[in-house]
Amino acid sequence: MKSYFPGRHPGRYLLAVPDWKLFYVKNPKAACSTIVTWLDQLHTGESESPARIHQDHRVPTVAELGRDRMLSMLNGSAYRFSFVRHPLRRIESAYWDKVVYSRVWRQHALDLLEIKDAGDREVTFEEFLSAVERQDPLTEMDRHWRPQHLNLLHPLITFDHVGKLETFSADIARIRDEAGLPFLPAESRNISRRQRERSVFDGRPDLVSRVEQLYAQDFEVYDY
Repeated sequence: MKSYFPGRHPGRYLLAVPDWKLFYVKNPKAACSTIVTWLDQLHTGESESPARIHQDHRVPTVAELGRDRMLSMLNGSAYRFSFVRHPLRRIESAYWDKVVYSRVWRQHALDLLEIKDAGDREVTFEEFLSAVERQDPLTEMDRHWRPQHLNLLHPLITFDHVGKLETFSADIARIRDEAGLPFLPAESRNISRRQRERSVFDGRPDLVSRVEQLYAQDFEVYDY
């Protein structure tokens, strides 16, 4: 399992709610903040969650649960789920959120991508994509644009359900039903309020083809 998280502790990306026998594998840019908020409220029974949900959530850590119990839940004693997103929409979202709009993330992302001397100039999506293509998916890509099958530890984990962001409400309802959970609204977090009239892929079939090649296994495994 550690090979999927080089330089990181796996426990940061695996969340369990033992009282409800529920296990979630995080996949950034696929309603991740919304789901962690939901799990935090499910675990605590409270209607409010921390503002910095990824840093301050109250879902038990691997250390608190114990490695053996965590592995037991991973291996089938809990309901295991995650969510994915259409690869074209996901990498475009990563570009806007991490490179264009976020002052906090921009320099970190450019350093990871080895885009030098960008200063305050606009970094185009094509420039961003070219840098991502040069990275090794397992050891160099950030999880916000790394292939989703790696984030979901495919084929190491067998999931009870992998939902899609495009059908989020129906998939959350199915997870509640199959896992025997009480009704608890999923509070939307980190949803972009910016309305963009055009996509970076408009009129650029060449960029579409490059992303389809880059994430070919995601398209196949998750039926996009």
